[in-house]
Amino acid sequence: MKRLLIAAALISTGAYAEEAAKIQEPAEATVEKKSEYQWPNVNEWANKNKLKDGMLSVDILLGYEYEDQTGNATKPANAVVSRTRLTFKTANQEGFNTMIQAQYVGPLNNHYNPRNANYDTIMDPEAFRMQQAYLDYTGYDTLARVGAQEIILDNARFIGNVGWRFNAQSFNAGLIKNNSIENLTLLYSYAASINAIDGNLYTTRQYNLLNGQYKLNESNNASAFAYYQSNDNAANINTFGARIWGTNGKLTHDAMAAIQRRAYYGFLSGAMDLDTITVELGGEYLSGGDDTRERFQTLNGTAHKFNGWADQFIRAGNSTANGSLAAGLIDVWVKGTVSPMENMDLIGVYHYFNTAANTPATSFSGNYGNEIDAMLKYKFCKNFDALTGIAVYMKGNDSASNLTSDDTVFWLRGNLRF
Repeated sequence: MKRLLIAAALISTGAYAEEAAKIQEPAEATVEKKSEYQWPNVNEWANKNKLKDGMLSVDILLGYEYEDQTGNATKPANAVVSRTRLTFKTANQEGFNTMIQAQYVGPLNNHYNPRNANYDTIMDPEAFRMQQAYLDYTGYDTLARVGAQEIILDNARFIGNVGWRFNAQSFNAGLIKNNSIENLTLLYSYAASINAIDGNLYTTRQYNLLNGQYKLNESNNASAFAYYQSNDNAANINTFGARIWGTNGKLTHDAMAAIQRRAYYGFLSGAMDLDTITVELGGEYLSGGDDTRERFQTLNGTAHKFNGWADQFIRAGNSTANGSLAAGLIDVWVKGTVSPMENMDLIGVYHYFNTAANTPATSFSGNYGNEIDAMLKYKFCKNFDALTGIAVYMKGNDSASNLTSDDTVFWLRGNLRF
């Protein structure tokens, strides 16, 4: 039955596995001449009502998510959730401007955990908060920002906004970015607390973030970073690494390496653009071991775009020590992207997951499992786009220490902006 579901999903949705954070990020509002084909523009209304020194936008996201995880004695989840964001940006005045973004995430039913413990978990709890509220100063080749803000560094693996979830992650932080040296961007940020995807504010997590990016040429970049983190009163977890990425002709490449105490991380991918089709092959390594210092952790990044959309490796039962795996993880994937028409994308991904360490702590070494992901995304007009997708995880080695489980997740979302 599971294989029939996989086939049906691939036929109905094609093959789309985008780094799905983008659909729900608020678009930059622009003022254009009205036509009978455009939605009403909130910013035009704001200008007529004496708010012409700023820019107002509304973002409404409505989603349905189905989750059926086997072996946990709970019912499949069927969650219907909405999110409304209201964003106001002031005009630049002598280098200063502000942004206020308020959002409300409202569940429309109770058929999922945490609203009902009898169902599988979907991490979109009800919450109202200031997702972003900051003051900017721009001048002397420098951006200075203070307040609640989303921070995305490099490919978001270590520091990101977890934009796929309705309550995206933001940091209460100060940030400074400088471009005084040609082709070089230097960034430093201190974050005192985090607004997490579970709707809670975590004041016991502090961060000192340093990132430098150098433009090698028109299409290639390199970066180096040092992220000093203290998480939940545990031992400090400092991450040091470097990344190089870019495009050469039809070939796109991305490579990154990092270390934490006695733990190691590696990422490598390459993609070939064949006009309407793009094919990517990639792999990721996260070390493991009996000593928690040997287990690489990725607590503060955007995890959903990595290691399969079923999120098997970030669930509470499958990870320890703030997001790490005792046996580590090797993830090898192949990804295909097809754009059969304008405004339509179909992507499919196949993942093979294996342990990276043979450790008595788990007494398990081998195949965690395999996953097939597929999605279709279509932009109907400037103001509205939608997606539908599915992730099917199939458990491999049947060891009791393999804490993953067969899992099927299905999404349907629509996003309206004006």
